[in-house]
Amino acid sequence: MFYFLSGKHSLRVKKIPRSIFALSFMLLTGCSQKFQGLNATIEEALYGFDDVALTKEQVQNIPYASMYVRINDGPRIFMVLAFAEKNPATGAERLKWLSADSAMIVTENGRIVKTLNLEEANIAGISVAKENAIGDNLPLPLVSSVTNWQATYDWQPNYRFGNHTMITSAKVREEKLNSLLWSRDTSLIEEHIVFSNSKSSMANQYWVDNSGNVVKSDQWLIPEQLSISYEVLKPYSSN
Repeated sequence: MFYFLSGKHSLRVKKIPRSIFALSFMLLTGCSQKFQGLNATIEEALYGFDDVALTKEQVQNIPYASMYVRINDGPRIFMVLAFAEKNPATGAERLKWLSADSAMIVTENGRIVKTLNLEEANIAGISVAKENAIGDNLPLPLVSSVTNWQATYDWQPNYRFGNHTMITSAKVREEKLNSLLWSRDTSLIEEHIVFSNSKSSMANQYWVDNSGNVVKSDQWLIPEQLSISYEVLKPYSSN
């Protein structure tokens, strides 16, 4: 079991006691100078700032893939990859990111497809609609692959399942992005999502590098209720 870092974000989740959190990291890292430095980083990230801001060295010393996350324009928090596993329905790889207060964000092909332990609202799932001829996998946000498709959004509270959408993608421009550990050329892809029943709409942005990896994204998941932005700090590698 892992416990990871966060700031105080705008959607409240159950807090892990400080003593349990520190003990968990002590067991992971051992009692050493390296642990003392890591523990100071944890304390700073957890309790010292509204917006978490880590140094390049701090991010490098944490042995997990990681990213900055902002929920509903709240303070920036820090999340770490806890699990990488196959989606049993599609075979696609899903990444599960955790914060210290047990919030979870699940991504697939760079898309946020599920959240857990966000008190006010959670996306329960996003799936390709049966009407598509693109298979079951959520497509990569690349104009060269699929530009028009349909999806179904499920969310809570109130068990709002089966919300059908039409999604259209377009490449906006190319951008050079610089993060703490990397610098990459990217394509900014924008997707427009229209809900069939309510006609409400959302717009999502994905910065995709030349290898097809989403390294930054701004995503609306529930109209007027839940938006999440993230920037990858230490990229995940399956090797």
